[in-house]
Amino acid sequence: MATFQIGETVICSIEVKDDVGAYKDPATSMKITITDKFSVVKVSSVDMTKDSTGKYHYDCQTADYIDGKYNVRYTATDGTRITMEIDSFTLE
Repeated sequence: MATFQIGETVICSIEVKDDVGAYKDPATSMKITITDKFSVVKVSSVDMTKDSTGKYHYDCQTADYIDGKYNVRYTATDGTRITMEIDSFTLE
């Protein structure tokens, strides 16, 4: 888990791969949700920026955030198949 200073831009990124390890784009969407230590949603199911096939990022502006741990949920939707991955970062 990475630690950042309040006010820094936290770049949340993810790579999506198929069953054989090749980069793949979800057919429908790639979204991110971020919640703080009190489970308050700071970013709610926002589309991520596509960098290249299977690589996405979101620039999280933390100027109005508080200190503590933040949970990040990445949601890839491919038709009716939904895949989630959980990550986190800390602000101090």
